[in-house]
Formats: sequence, structure tokens, C-alpha cells
Amino acid sequence: PRCYEMVGFGVVGPHWFGPLCCQGLLSGATLYYAPLAYRSIGVISTIICLLFFTVGTVSLLIVSCSDPGVVKSIRGGGMDGRGGLDGVGMGRNGYAGVSAVEEGPGGSAAGGRDWSNWRYCDLCSVYQPPSAVHCPECNVCIEGYDHHCPWMGTCIGKKNFTSFLVFNMTWLFYLFYATAWVTFIGPDLFCQENCKKHDHDDV
Repeated sequence: PRCYEMVGFGVVGPHWFGPLCCQGLLSGATLYYAPLAYRSIGVISTIICLLFFTVGTVSLLIVSCSDPGVVKSIRGGGMDGRGGLDGVGMGRNGYAGVSAVEEGPGGSAAGGRDWSNWRYCDLCSVYQPPSAVHCPECNVCIEGYDHHCPWMGTCIGKKNFTSFLVFNMTWLFYLFYATAWVTFIGPDLFCQENCKKHDHDDV
């Protein structure tokens, strides 16, 4: 997609149903807890619920629809699928263009890089950085590979790891906020304050 080529956004992994499930759970929780917070506590708690929902949705979209760090081959001025230079093979997945290199692996540090720890992937026809791993689920090599997450629908790698952490911290805090504050603590405190006001008015 043109959007992916320009900004690295607009693609999904093989488990596309995972993000839909996460978004459904997030939306369902907000549809239940936001009105409950408004009735039992007030507007501020409702706004906080909506903020959790917004941050969770945005971070989920970034994780599931952006480039996780796909290692791509290059045409010209780089390493080919046979370990040489120039005329780089595209690999069976057809990825192209990450960065130009002037030397192949072998310990040289051309262009400020040390190629001694790079590995060649026969499946993708690309050289992997030291932190890269070939993901059998996505069928691509991912730089900074952490794991493949079916709930995010894609791999978690160098480029989407931060957003992955943000999403997980968001829904965890949202879960705690909704179950503890909105369901129990908040309504109890506001009920006590309202009872005191009524008692004071009666006096």
C-alpha cells in the first residue's frame, strides 16, 4: 500500500482477528463503565474512562497496522541474495529498500556498520541484523524481534515495541481503574458524601 511505503503504516499481520477482538473488548468495557461512572461518580471519571479508551485504541492501531521492523532487501549498492554486492534479490516476499550499504558482511565496518554478526536468511533472501529473527507466522525477518503476538495480529519488533508496551499498560490500568474505582470505591465514597449532605440538610 502507498501509505505503508510512505509512512510505514497501513498493513496488518496474518492474525487480523486478534486486534478486532482487543478493540471489541476495549469498546465493550467503555460502553459499560463510562455510563456507570457518569451515573455513580461524575463527569471526571467518565472522561478518564474515555481517555483510557482513546489511548488504548490509538496504541492498538499503531502496533497492529504499522511496520514492526521488517528487514528488507535493497536494489543496488548493497548485498544480493548470493552474498555479493549490487543487484540485490528481492526475496520471495518482495520487500525493497531499507538502507544502502557499501560492503557486504565479513567484519568490515563500511558506512559505520559492523557486518560481522549479520546472518543471511534463505527464506527472505536478506541479511539479518544481530537482533533480527525470521518469524514463521509472518514469513518475514523482524529487526529487534521480541515475539509474535496473535492478539496484536503481528510481530512485536523494534518499531512497534514501545506502542505495544503503551497498549498493555493502558488496558491494565484501565482494568484496575474500572473494577476498583468505578465499580466499588468511587460509588461508595460519593454515596457517603451524598448521605452526609442529606443529613446536614435535614438538620
